[in-house]
Amino acid sequence: MPVKPIFLTLLGSLLLCHCTSLVPGRAEGIDRNPYDLLEKQATAKNRDPSRIRVPVLHSADFEKRWGKPKLLVGAKGGYALRYVSPKNNNLHLTIFGSPEMFSTAGATPPPYTSLGKDPVNHTYMPREVSQQWRNIRIAGKNVRYYISEEISDDQPPQFSTETFRLTASDGRTASYRIRAASKNNNPAESIEKLLGSVDFAR
Repeated sequence: MPVKPIFLTLLGSLLLCHCTSLVPGRAEGIDRNPYDLLEKQATAKNRDPSRIRVPVLHSADFEKRWGKPKLLVGAKGGYALRYVSPKNNNLHLTIFGSPEMFSTAGATPPPYTSLGKDPVNHTYMPREVSQQWRNIRIAGKNVRYYISEEISDDQPPQFSTETFRLTASDGRTASYRIRAASKNNNPAESIEKLLGSVDFAR
């Protein structure tokens, strides 16, 4: 399959979609967004901000600190903004916006996989870890989020919000999902600052 259709399919259809969890009784999970892959497959058309058709959620705070975010635009006018700390690649924030409507996540977020690393023997015993929703205020709305990927040797822990609907001041409504990662002494505090900094562009 050519590169362009792959990109459009992923960004346009999977960007914010929910998929049924294979674990009985679990809430619907959310497909992980392969941002690096999408970026590699992007064309000039997929970097044109004039093609965005939804109200833009962004982080003015981290734009001031880290500079302008990377931008990807999907076939249906959705977008992805990615902010990365220039001093720490393990600290980043990605915002996805879509014109499509998605089903609401359930009472329990998907479990995550703990690697169960033994630092002495350098062995691993992966196990599934159940979790509860956490809560954060984003653009005046209470939004649930969860651990989507646990910390590993070379990757920070990653947190993702549920897919949620927001209405901008101009009356337009869209779906959003936000992902944040932080690998430092206090990742939970960093994640709250990252997620809580998001609001509509003014």
